[in-house]
Amino acid sequence: MIVRPYKRTPAPPTVALMLDTGAVVDEHGDRLDFDTWPAGTRVWASYDTVRNLVNAGRGEAVCWNGEEIHWRHARLDEDGWTPRGSDVHVLKLPFSDDRHELTIRALVRWRDWLASWGAAPSGTTGSAAWSLLRATLERDLFTSEPFKGCPPLRATIGGRQALGPGGKGVFAGRLEQWDLPAAYASELGELPYGGHWVRSGDLAGVERDPDWWAGENRPVFVRAVVSVPELELGPLPRRPRSRRSPQLVLGLGCEYPVATRLQGVWTWQEVLAAEAAGARVIKLLEVYGHFSGGRRPFERWWEAVQEGRRMPGLAGVLAKMTGNALWGRFCMDSRGGQRTIRSRGSRRMLSRAMVFRGGQPPAHDLAETVSGRVRARLYGAMADAGEQLVCAHTDGLWLRKSTLSTGLVDKGWRLKQSASRLEVLSPQVLRYWPRPAREDAPWVVFAGVPASEAYGAFREAWGRAGMETVAA
Repeated sequence: MIVRPYKRTPAPPTVALMLDTGAVVDEHGDRLDFDTWPAGTRVWASYDTVRNLVNAGRGEAVCWNGEEIHWRHARLDEDGWTPRGSDVHVLKLPFSDDRHELTIRALVRWRDWLASWGAAPSGTTGSAAWSLLRATLERDLFTSEPFKGCPPLRATIGGRQALGPGGKGVFAGRLEQWDLPAAYASELGELPYGGHWVRSGDLAGVERDPDWWAGENRPVFVRAVVSVPELELGPLPRRPRSRRSPQLVLGLGCEYPVATRLQGVWTWQEVLAAEAAGARVIKLLEVYGHFSGGRRPFERWWEAVQEGRRMPGLAGVLAKMTGNALWGRFCMDSRGGQRTIRSRGSRRMLSRAMVFRGGQPPAHDLAETVSGRVRARLYGAMADAGEQLVCAHTDGLWLRKSTLSTGLVDKGWRLKQSASRLEVLSPQVLRYWPRPAREDAPWVVFAGVPASEAYGAFREAWGRAGMETVAA
């Protein structure tokens, strides 16, 4: 993959918002018609709005792994999705129709922040992140895969998810959620990269151990045989053999074995975290280190993201989403994931496979360097928590109490919020009562379900699991 800086600065679009009714309002307060709005206008809508319109039989949406990312008002009989000026782009955020002026103002501020760095939002937050990268690069960025010396990675595993020793159920008392602020974005921003990989034995007799490569934050992978003892939670993933599984990027297709001997390729940080938990490296087979000459290609991009994250309200949230989205652009493989076009027929919902006509190749060496390091930090916190761990997900965890607070703060973790009660089905499906209480109803997290449907979906899933019912 080659990422090139812009030769010409993209023009910032006019911002517009599609309301729950399907009406479109632009930043000047004008109502727009789908077939006649001015060129250079970009329209966004919430995930809830698009899902509800499609369910009601209005228009059709392109979905990635079942979740809507674009919508259009007219259904077309085609097996692909040719972008049109009237397409509406989905943001996974709840918007308020009765305060839509505030939402538009936030979108405008987000647009203006990107424009101040020479970038422009063209659709999803992923495309905005890519635009921001191109605007902040000083020269071409070359990713290393699949050149000689590159670590043999067939896919990016991604974030880890795990339940604590208590499994699913109800947890009450003093509960705290901790996270690593901007975990993936900060790793990218500070990473030396853009040179070439060197495999042990390829340096004409000059050998470097993994600690040397890890110095000055250099990316380093090892292929090793590791003995993992009987632990509550395994430290190292066993990589799935199939590279076509759409779960690879999500990290859901991986197991973390214990009481066994593993051979695989991991970041050196993951191996060190495994050793700290009691695992033993039996044999170090190969070391893969990255030379970049000290160049940090994402440094200005990270500077821009940090500036954007400081914006108040929804604009800051959009900037955070933009920062979080870039990592995904490097790990997405056109052979993985499911692209479908969703619409409603006369009696039922219809879904047809979308023909995907290519795309940029992945850079698993870069994406897995970032996610592997974050997995190592997450596992270290999980192991330290022990019986206090309720669940963990990618860059955050819920704990029963705060005896680990000092250690977590020293390692860069942040207390995000507290709760008095937590009901957990999985790290992606849970509800909790904030502490101090902010409202009567609990807050619900249900991945893949629109916010407007999450509460009811959780109650149904909780009941199907045979769990204790609690009136909210």
